[in-house]
Amino acid sequence: MLLVIGQLTLTLSGCVSVTETGSHPASGAGGGVSVKVFADDGARRDGRPSPPGILGELERQDAKNWAPVFRSLNPTWTVVDLPPGSYRLRFPARLDEAGNVVRLGDKVTDVTVKEGSVTEVQAVLDHVSTGLVVAGVVTVVAIAAILAKEGHHGLPVPPPPPPGLADVVFHVSIGVTFVAGSSEAGPALPPVVTSHFPTSAALVAARRPRVLFSMSEPLRPTEVKGDGVTVLGEASGLVPGQVSYDPEHWWVVWEPRTDLAPGDTFHVTLGQDGVEGVSGKEMEKAESFTFKTAR
Repeated sequence: MLLVIGQLTLTLSGCVSVTETGSHPASGAGGGVSVKVFADDGARRDGRPSPPGILGELERQDAKNWAPVFRSLNPTWTVVDLPPGSYRLRFPARLDEAGNVVRLGDKVTDVTVKEGSVTEVQAVLDHVSTGLVVAGVVTVVAIAAILAKEGHHGLPVPPPPPPGLADVVFHVSIGVTFVAGSSEAGPALPPVVTSHFPTSAALVAARRPRVLFSMSEPLRPTEVKGDGVTVLGEASGLVPGQVSYDPEHWWVVWEPRTDLAPGDTFHVTLGQDGVEGVSGKEMEKAESFTFKTAR
């Protein structure tokens, strides 16, 4: 089974098409962008978002430079409180089943944000079958579903999609006060977790998966604490690991020092005081989720 996972993972290509599909009124100041990612055209027609694990990045043009304003691994997300102007969206990477980064390409799509309006965007992973996308992203549960359809028996039945895939609205700190031709940073917001890997209730095949928390803003590297992430196995107890910060992606990364015990349930927590944003603020609350390892 693990051999099948590896073969399918390597097949995922990086061809993505991105299209503006409409807009809806914004409830606050400025505008926003709402993103939905689909595995293929069939999934788009059925309204079934892609599995998580595809990195989406929203960048804003400031003078002659492009600066990232939001990142997420979830297939559906909405960012508001954006000053009107020129933005661009890209999907430069995905995660494999162990949480490692796989580059997809450098294609970018221009997006216009207007005052009082949330621009709706759809991304479709073209020329990639739904099965291959699932295989290349997160859990062995989805792989089991594919194999079961092909007549393999005795495999676990996949659970419903995890609750973390619902579209969540994120507020950002930039441009809360907007003056034509320029933007001023509004009141600083505390950093929040926009997504995490693995997803809640995932069944993970990798023996040493990297655990990732994707943040809403850059962090102060010196304030990412070595004990800020705890991983507790119900059978194996507290798992030793190393915490690091990936400034390129705004990720807090935990890596186990040894293989995780098979068939165990693990509870992961990023502590409230485990990180500090560039605004100087800590998170308002801890972020926790649970995943299981395959036997």
